[in-house]
Amino acid sequence: MLKSFDMKTIGFINTFESCTKVAVLDCIFDDHTIYFLVENGKAGIAIGKSGKNIKKLQGVLKKQVKVFEYHKEPKKFIENMMPEESSVKVEGSKANVTIDPKEKGRTIGRSGCNIKKIRELLERNSDIKKLDIK
Repeated sequence: MLKSFDMKTIGFINTFESCTKVAVLDCIFDDHTIYFLVENGKAGIAIGKSGKNIKKLQGVLKKQVKVFEYHKEPKKFIENMMPEESSVKVEGSKANVTIDPKEKGRTIGRSGCNIKKIRELLERNSDIKKLDIK
């Protein structure tokens, strides 16, 4: 899918790539957090030993940084973005995710900020257009 980025997003991507040496597939952000999508298997490299790269990025960018791994299979892509899930069921362009009630708050985030960004990344990078959390 073709994505276009504004200059601010390109700046975030360039900073991330220069600090981590990992290519960014997608990047979205809000007032407090920047979400980077990287190739499958590259999140650990991007995060760095003991989170060193992320800590450095957060200092430079003055925002929280979250890194997710892409996967071409929608079920695995969702599992990568929501490790607290209990089960994922994908039917066409719809996905149903069951999460332990104790973990739901962390997954959804304050005022739904995390789940909104997860949904946005799914829509931009997969065929999933609807994500329901149970």
